[in-house]
Amino acid sequence: MKGATIFTAFRLNGFAARLNPRLALWPVMIVVAACAVTVAAQSRGTGSISGKVVSDDGQPIAHARINLFTVGSASRLGGQMSITTDEEGKFLATGLEPAPYRLTATVPGYAQTPDRTIAGPGEFLPGPYYRPGDSVTITMTRGGAITGKVINAAGDPVIGIPVMAIRIRDEAGNPANEYSTFNSYRQTDDRGVYRLWGLAPGAYVVIAGSNLTGFSPRPTPFNHKVPAWYPSSTRDTAVEVSVTSGGEASGIDIRYRAERGFAISGRVSGAPTGASNTATSIVLKQATTGMMVASTFVSPMNDQNGYAFYGIPDGEYEAVASRTGFRGEENMMSQPRRVSVRGRDVAGIDLVLAPSASIAGQVRLERMPGEERKQKCESKRESFLAEVVVSARMDEPGERNLPALTPFDSPPIGVPDEKGSFALRNLKAGRYRLEPQLPDESWYVKSMMTVATAGAAARPAAPPSGGVARQGLSLKSGEQVNGLMITLAEGAAALKGRVVAAEGTRLPARLLVHLVPAEKEAADNVLRYAEAKAAGDGTFSFSHLAPGRYWLITKSAGDESAGMTTRPVTWNDAERARLRQEAEAANVVVELQPCQRVADFVVRYTVKQ
Repeated sequence: MKGATIFTAFRLNGFAARLNPRLALWPVMIVVAACAVTVAAQSRGTGSISGKVVSDDGQPIAHARINLFTVGSASRLGGQMSITTDEEGKFLATGLEPAPYRLTATVPGYAQTPDRTIAGPGEFLPGPYYRPGDSVTITMTRGGAITGKVINAAGDPVIGIPVMAIRIRDEAGNPANEYSTFNSYRQTDDRGVYRLWGLAPGAYVVIAGSNLTGFSPRPTPFNHKVPAWYPSSTRDTAVEVSVTSGGEASGIDIRYRAERGFAISGRVSGAPTGASNTATSIVLKQATTGMMVASTFVSPMNDQNGYAFYGIPDGEYEAVASRTGFRGEENMMSQPRRVSVRGRDVAGIDLVLAPSASIAGQVRLERMPGEERKQKCESKRESFLAEVVVSARMDEPGERNLPALTPFDSPPIGVPDEKGSFALRNLKAGRYRLEPQLPDESWYVKSMMTVATAGAAARPAAPPSGGVARQGLSLKSGEQVNGLMITLAEGAAALKGRVVAAEGTRLPARLLVHLVPAEKEAADNVLRYAEAKAAGDGTFSFSHLAPGRYWLITKSAGDESAGMTTRPVTWNDAERARLRQEAEAANVVVELQPCQRVADFVVRYTVKQ
């Protein structure tokens, strides 16, 4: 590609990650000459990912840096690839092994627009992921800024105090699916002035005097003081700041009261004897919202196991410790400890690490016969097990499935090895749904079932009647469950269309489109149901559909928060039966053949009397 440059940057932060897991969030790279690395990468790879970077008005962005991170088994080979767009905003990453990849773009003053093309019932699944052969368009939004001063009670500037902005909702009102603290950390200058820039549009809260990241290598004058949230309050009463693309929210002045906070302290135990030098992260969250209040870590050196948080105001909190395993060690985490701070320090909040719960199983690819595939399907590239991503989504009563509120809450994922085996680790107790993300649009999830596992120490998966897909899988703390078999079949269909309003009416603000299997024997096969949100103009899209006969029905989602990812209605037996009854009565039929692509389906929305 003309003008495009390609080089590989190998991460050297393995040791740093073992010392402090948060340091792994900051890439440390050595840049190697383009020609030699490209040749080496091609020798072990089989494909490429191409694309372009554009601004939100469609203009190409030259010299943008794209980082590709391998996910799963391929990442064990080490490294990430960094590429630069040419003068037309195009890029090409070559020599890629079959694997899922994360792509991030960096342009000074811009923020990457989230890709919601995979959004559905699981809108906040990890990803999106891309595979060799994909063509990607990355849209960048001109970032906004927040500026202001931090002053004390006398009106004098507070110098050198850390200020951070935390994005809590995007511009559409959805909860932010990224924790923005780490790219919006600044200190005030000698005038007490701060400026946070390159912020994605949305709603923010701004905090002064807190080191949420836990990166500070030495104490500061603000460590034992209660942080101040704009304008001069606690987190519960903080005023939100609206940030627009290219705009500047000025005058966001914070009065820092320098009130003494309280300490929460304790010890961490349970790490295995002779374990690798892996640090333990301790996170303090608000008990009601899950928002991170503070974080720290326990260094593995010199047998340290004590921790402390300072500057904590009165309130209800939860403390939890976690430790990432290296060299085959199990991930570990503690049970959350509730902490009530009421006007004094709280000691003795000891946290005991225990192996996290895990789920293990296999993924199987069921390919179409060559001749049938040739007759019914467009020519597709070869798909590989290593390109599948299996994620676990918690499904508990009251679980809102919001995006991660701390950098350490990322949903667990597993990538199959060459034999199809995968594992999901670091799971807390609860019920989970498995949601595979597939290599390309030609695949669908055919079945999820349990199989016998001879000689396994962990208990085999044994969900209630109806299977894993229908009832999910419940885990106890530290429990290891194995024996799952996920079958992916080739020949998936796709459906795109539009919902139009009846004459004299308008479409509801939030509209869901459901596909319900018409075959009687599929009534309780949750994998055959599909749900999609209609866009503002009524357009909708389904992919990865099993061939078959469906009823299509549209339903208003009511006045639920637009930002909340709701639990799919078909996960509830009674709701699924009700939906099926309504769909059968409406009798809008869609017949889908293997590999069929329907692009112009129109359905009329009528208001029920």
